[in-house]
Amino acid sequence: MDRQQILDYYSRPDIQQALLKVSAGREVAGVYETGAYTKRPGALIFPTDLTAFAKSGVIEFHGSLERWSNPVSIKEGNYNELRIGWDIVLDLDCELFEHGRIAALVISRELKKFGVNNLSVKFTGGTGFHLGLSWKSLPKKIDYKSSVNQFPDLARKVAAFLKTRVRDELEKGLLKKYNPEELAQQTGKPLGKIMAADGINPFEIVDIDPILLSARHLFRLPYSINMKKFRVSVPVKIDNLQDFRQEDAVPEKITGELGFLDQGEEGELDLLIGEALDFSSRTEKTEKIVEKRRNFEIKDPIKQDIFPPCIKNISAGLTDGRKRGVFILINFLKSAKWAEQGIEKYISEWNQKNSPPLPESYIRSQLRWHLNKDKALPPPNCPSEKSVGWYDTVCKPDRICGTPKIVIKNPISYPIKIMSSYKPKAPQKKGHPSKRKIERNESWDSKETI
Repeated sequence: MDRQQILDYYSRPDIQQALLKVSAGREVAGVYETGAYTKRPGALIFPTDLTAFAKSGVIEFHGSLERWSNPVSIKEGNYNELRIGWDIVLDLDCELFEHGRIAALVISRELKKFGVNNLSVKFTGGTGFHLGLSWKSLPKKIDYKSSVNQFPDLARKVAAFLKTRVRDELEKGLLKKYNPEELAQQTGKPLGKIMAADGINPFEIVDIDPILLSARHLFRLPYSINMKKFRVSVPVKIDNLQDFRQEDAVPEKITGELGFLDQGEEGELDLLIGEALDFSSRTEKTEKIVEKRRNFEIKDPIKQDIFPPCIKNISAGLTDGRKRGVFILINFLKSAKWAEQGIEKYISEWNQKNSPPLPESYIRSQLRWHLNKDKALPPPNCPSEKSVGWYDTVCKPDRICGTPKIVIKNPISYPIKIMSSYKPKAPQKKGHPSKRKIERNESWDSKETI
């Protein structure tokens, strides 16, 4: 498109009305071909504002997620005074248009499970989509605090929750249409980059992020031209998304009749917000526990009585998976701060329990290979829900590693959990009626939840 064609597009009454409607109460900035923005803060008030910007060389129009009582009065320090609301917008960033469409459909189906029917969908004009939830649908107070000032933390929590909810369905949707090799080629990433232990990582194909890096962050407004493709960032009805094509977004086909972030019902997002906050609370607690374990330093060799069940089961001897077993045991014992002599003795005695034992030459070569390495590598990770892998016959979780919502992801974390949970028993005061001798042993708190 040349400059005259851009001016003609932004001079159309239907496009002007559509842009002015969505811009109401938002900070708006124009974007030049160079990527530079017009002076901020700014706003769109009159239809002539659009033509004036277009004549000056503006190609795109970006607006804030936040809604303000007076956008042109925004300055650092008065955000909370002027902010009257904000919208949630998820950016589906992808290399292939079809990947974005699949993600948009998967997320829309998931949102319906939470009673969300007023989802706004907008094609970016490039390859991705923006999914929006209107401020009208957000609860006005959350935990007795005004939600107006819970930006952007609350939106981030909703986005993180949705990502965990849609991961499996997004993976299925992508693999239903493309195989992993095709996905790697389409994204321009190595196959190993997109593969996960139990399939593919769908977020390497379609990244789902909330567009809210900071206060006053802007996103491309609906009915703005995308300067890279010269297609329009146009709203799409979710029911029509399956049939929508990129060619439908050329300026001459746009009518400006469909709104974006203009529909919502009070209380519609209550269930979603509640679940997202609960998820965030559990995740933060889990992260603190994991960080505590991560920072725990193993100073002395770990004793056998606190080995995890899988290591104990391997240590009892195997009839199948013996080579796998020696790899696991050596790495575990080395990570558990055992000395080389102790590891060699343990592995030698373990091999005699196998039926049949592995050749001595194989045992010696494995010990020599692993013990000559300076850095101790942990054993393979515990099995996931989708893949048993290394521990297919020996994984027998107990009350420590089998607790619901477990944090333990590797066998070496099992003894670390126990040791990091030790709490000294409080000594009895002198003259206690029991007159029992107090043993100053330590015990781990078995009631701790992971």
